[in-house]
Amino acid sequence: MAGMRRRTLLAALVIAARPAAAQQGLQDPPSPTSPAERQRQLDAFWARQQQKEAEDRFWNGPREARRNLSRDQFERWDYQRWRRQGWRSYPY
Repeated sequence: MAGMRRRTLLAALVIAARPAAAQQGLQDPPSPTSPAERQRQLDAFWARQQQKEAEDRFWNGPREARRNLSRDQFERWDYQRWRRQGWRSYPY
C-alpha cells in the first residue's frame, strides 16, 4: 500500500509541476515595431544578403571566368600551369 501511495503522490507532483513548466517556456510575442524600424531591419537584411552575394562572386569568379574560355585558351592556361608546377605537358 505504501508503494501505491508513493506513486499517487509522485503523479500528483508531476501533474502539479507541469503547468508551471509550461508557463515558464512561454515567451511574450515580440513587441510590434514601428514601420521605420521594420524598414531599417529589412534594409540591413538586404545589405547583408548583397554582401554575401558579392563574396560568393569573389570566390567563384575565377571558376566562372574559366568556363567562358575557348578550348585553345583553356589549353594554353593549363600548359602554363603545368610549366609552373614542373609537370610534363600533354601530349607526352
